[in-house]
Amino acid sequence: MSLQQSRDLLNKLLGNVGDMSLKRRASKILEGLDLKVGDKVLDVGCGDGFFLYLISTLPIKLSLVGFDNDKKILTIARKNLAHKRLRLVNGDATAMPFAENSFNQVIMTEVLEHVQNERKSVSEVYRVLKPNGILVLTVPGYNFPFLWDPLNWILQNIFGTHISGTNFFAGIWARHLRLYKRNNLKKLIKNAGFKIEEAEELTTRCLPFNHYLVNLVARLLYDVKPSFVTLESLSKFKNAKKPLLIRLAFFLVNTFDKLNDILPGKNGLNIYIKARK
Repeated sequence: MSLQQSRDLLNKLLGNVGDMSLKRRASKILEGLDLKVGDKVLDVGCGDGFFLYLISTLPIKLSLVGFDNDKKILTIARKNLAHKRLRLVNGDATAMPFAENSFNQVIMTEVLEHVQNERKSVSEVYRVLKPNGILVLTVPGYNFPFLWDPLNWILQNIFGTHISGTNFFAGIWARHLRLYKRNNLKKLIKNAGFKIEEAEELTTRCLPFNHYLVNLVARLLYDVKPSFVTLESLSKFKNAKKPLLIRLAFFLVNTFDKLNDILPGKNGLNIYIKARK
């Protein structure tokens, strides 16, 4: 399969994703992995298994392992990846049950902001990577766009505070111990021994109150439990036909997202790092 064919397949798979931030992270991460036949790939903080799903769909033979400290989310991942050949492992990111030099690539997306010991977690990733192995990592950026979460942007930039916890209005800070600035993140990665090859901020342009819109849809899916047809059509793991209103919503989001290509900005919602051991 050519590079263009791989990109076309990825774009098709991401067509089921209504979160512009997730789509951009996914595209950038898969591009940065530089996958080769037989590579061993570890997804640290794999969550519901979406990145493993994307990678496993590519026409290349790989050894895939998902790792997460949440047993409940791994149960969901097992359902989402029921027909995939891979391993899912439960454990602590600061003491992973893998030997040194085990993996060719490690994914760590939207994880560091949740862990107590960020330094130990990055050091563990370095330990389990093979020499010359690749780490692709994303975290939420401290300098996120105003429209993504206006309430916390005002509190953070004017009053030096934010809404924390797990409630709806915690927004971008929900369940997060910290947000990152690019230079601080680069220093953290370098101190673990990595050589940084790319550092970029993603998703500068977004819809007003974008975080709340994404959060609202997620709560509808997991709490309200809409009809099976609606649930299938919204699932990022399914290629089901979407009702008209959902197609229109996806069209709106994807059209607005094109502004990130036309008018890229300096600061973005997520910080992306590609580093090598």
